[in-house]
Amino acid sequence: MKMISLNGDYILRFADEQKNPNGLDGMQSIPAIVPGNVEIDLMNSGILPDIYFGNNVKLLREYEFYRWRYEKTFTAPKLDAGQRAFLHFAGVDCIAVYELNGIKFAESDNALIDHRFDVTDLLVEGENHLAVDIKSPILHAAKLKYDAYSKALTGCYEALRIRKAPSAYGWDIMPRTVSAGLWRDVTLEIEEPTEIEDLYFSTVYIRNNTAYIACSYRIHTNVHNYSGLSLRITGRLSDEVQFIHETPIRFVSGRADFSINNPKLWWPLSYGEPNVYDITAEVICEGKSLAEYKTSMGVRTVKLDRTEITDARGGEFRFIINGEPIFCKGSNWVPADALHSRDASRYERILEMWVDTGSNILRCWGGNVYEDHAFYDYCDRHGIMVWQDFTMACGLYPIDEEFMAVMRHEAESVVTKLRNHPSIILWSGDNECDEFIIGVNLDPSINRITREVLPQVINRLDPYRPYLASSPYISPEAYRIGNGERSRVVPLMPEQHLWGPRDYYKSAFYTQATSHFASETGYHGCNNLSSIKNFISEEKLWPWQNNDEWLTHASEMYGQDGPYAYRIKLMADQIHEMFGFDPDNLEDFILASQISQAEAKKFFIELTRCKSGGVQV
Repeated sequence: MKMISLNGDYILRFADEQKNPNGLDGMQSIPAIVPGNVEIDLMNSGILPDIYFGNNVKLLREYEFYRWRYEKTFTAPKLDAGQRAFLHFAGVDCIAVYELNGIKFAESDNALIDHRFDVTDLLVEGENHLAVDIKSPILHAAKLKYDAYSKALTGCYEALRIRKAPSAYGWDIMPRTVSAGLWRDVTLEIEEPTEIEDLYFSTVYIRNNTAYIACSYRIHTNVHNYSGLSLRITGRLSDEVQFIHETPIRFVSGRADFSINNPKLWWPLSYGEPNVYDITAEVICEGKSLAEYKTSMGVRTVKLDRTEITDARGGEFRFIINGEPIFCKGSNWVPADALHSRDASRYERILEMWVDTGSNILRCWGGNVYEDHAFYDYCDRHGIMVWQDFTMACGLYPIDEEFMAVMRHEAESVVTKLRNHPSIILWSGDNECDEFIIGVNLDPSINRITREVLPQVINRLDPYRPYLASSPYISPEAYRIGNGERSRVVPLMPEQHLWGPRDYYKSAFYTQATSHFASETGYHGCNNLSSIKNFISEEKLWPWQNNDEWLTHASEMYGQDGPYAYRIKLMADQIHEMFGFDPDNLEDFILASQISQAEAKKFFIELTRCKSGGVQV
């Protein structure tokens, strides 16, 4: 397959969609860079100031109701006989209509997955004109239905049906940045008559120093009756060939299972080497390679060893890798940037610093996007285990047939894309949706997305990796024994998010917690002064009380009476709880807050080490 990048310079046109829902007249235009977000281009053109400084992020509210139109002229080669052309958009945020040479050819409404369209009949040799028209997600969401069952965080109702990162609508850790853009790569792909479309590997089991590998494939070809075709798979470690397996091809889809003697296993950090095999797969016909496909795989088994409840008789929640119990030391991965086109540029530095902490697991939180291959590649090759939430968080999402179909398609796309990464050791249905459902006096088992749709997809597409319906998960047994009362159910859950009253870090809430795995916990702490000066104006540095910029950067978009305003006072209260005084200057506030946070996290880690299967702070 030949791939031609369409990243780079674009023209970005924009207008208030309520005033200009379709036409081009009256639209402003500025230069744009793809991958990108419209806010970056608006800042680069001087229309917006730095949105991360002061209260500037609130200026984005106006643009939530805008249309955005990306345009680019590119040159395409002549297609040979049997070749087909596809436009591949790795990330489009979000409600989009696509045109090539003035002809509409597709629509999409999911910012979280790849979109790939056959444009063979529209592409011409030489100059082509591409346009992507992106509608306001807020106006689109307003046209959709919301049942009495539905519930979301304050200001986040659009997230219930619009498939963007839920945190884009504002969160306790994230400003409201309802963005738009071509935020990942755009590529013109020229397919040959024979191509490998998909290849999946998984370790079924390891016995007597032999690994048994399941391998499924899908191809397309113009070779009549598949005569003489075979699939050759070559595995390398450090450029040295470790194995070659070849199997006849008798249909477009099939299995090419094989075994590896004396395999080099993939291990988490501090348990062994994270060996990753570089894989080259080829379709061979009469000794000639007709198609090539490159990927990677790790030889490892994974099991989630958990009980439905924990009680006086005990309980369990731990991961078993290659037959060995793993103590998980880690944290939660949240958005690397509110403008997700910048995420990839920050992966390596963040992960380097994170590895330096001696941790071995990251939980990819369900309020975020699904990260791109570069993130998981780094985790693969550095022994970082990944707990992957599906993108749903803190809400009662629709459970009608229409939305279940949306989530089925999304899960199929995400699982197929990411399933060869050995670092991913768990698929989890969502973040805290079970707790939200029980919080309104309903049984979490009614959530058909996490109880039916997602496990069905995983059973079909990635059957050797464990699945957990929610984080934290409320089992039917815990719900029954706890009589459906949240205060009685939570102590029965082997895996918990330990937030609670956020009082003194050695209070009974923490010391008497029953969890065997704390997949979220933490304690608030203030930024360094040098960092604060990067986003708060000089005159607003101190005091923190009645300070609108402090509120904005505590992610409170609705002022002093908003749902997240408490978070600043929480730091002050925790300082007073530990030191018995209230700092009267910023420097002392920062120091006391950071000491309080450090001591709390130290205590949490020590506490969980002695009685659990892991902690993520």
